[in-house]
Amino acid sequence: TRPGPWMARDLKVSIGQYSDRGRKTINQDFHGAMIPLQPALGLKGIAVGLADGISSSAVSQIASESAVSGFLLDYYCTSDAWSVKTSAQRVIAATNSWLHAQTRRGRHRYDPDNGHICTLDIGVFKARVAHIFHIGDAHVDRLAGRQLEQLTDDHRVVVSSQETYLSRALGVNPQIEIDYRAVPLEPGDVFILATDGVHEHIPHDTLPGLVTDDLDTAARTIATAAYDRGSADNLTVQLVRIDELPDAGVDDVLGQATALPPPPLLQPRMVFDGYDIVRQVHASSRSHIYLASDQGSG
Repeated sequence: TRPGPWMARDLKVSIGQYSDRGRKTINQDFHGAMIPLQPALGLKGIAVGLADGISSSAVSQIASESAVSGFLLDYYCTSDAWSVKTSAQRVIAATNSWLHAQTRRGRHRYDPDNGHICTLDIGVFKARVAHIFHIGDAHVDRLAGRQLEQLTDDHRVVVSSQETYLSRALGVNPQIEIDYRAVPLEPGDVFILATDGVHEHIPHDTLPGLVTDDLDTAARTIATAAYDRGSADNLTVQLVRIDELPDAGVDDVLGQATALPPPPLLQPRMVFDGYDIVRQVHASSRSHIYLASDQGSG
């Protein structure tokens, strides 16, 4: 049923996911999603996560599973008074500390290449905004129409054409730096999360053509294309399509207002937002009042 005038619309998304070990003997990737019921849907939003354990470690699959499943559980337990950014960053920081402590307690305490280490990408879709949290070298892209935009930067150092290494990952150090980005949502937007075993083998300009309405099939198609192009890594893809946006709430209006640049001090004969400024009526350190004429109606 369509909402009546007394019913607020909820955020509605479609999610497609696929993960496979590919040419490796074990899948060290992990992914998950949570679409809660109200009131958590309005207060906390929809969360998806994807992690990729480092291949040199025999326990990194534990790290990737802990990072994603832990986030999907703990994020919804944070205070409703906290912002998405505060809640997510505190949960990720706590997970990082736990993973680092697990390695320090093990027999590879001084060898991070064998520790509880993984990359992590989280998307929280709340109201009319996507909140992206990124650590490592997976990619988060947004497909708007047929325009593809990469929303994350790889935390990877290139030593040579044959050698690269992660410059930032979950569990390496007691503290973690988290990239954060907030992106306004539009109906029809598709967010693509993919581990490096996928995105390194799919040309950026061909990816939009692989995204179809059936998101589970599309996720499998993208991963299979990477495999066919020679990927030797695990293959994990998540797709999130924005089907319907909720009505704008107070948070959205306030967010738009604070994002606007402050207006200049106005002078007679200036034009401002469709108004001809006639003269100043009042001015103080707190407020300004002007007499103005609407350009459209006079």
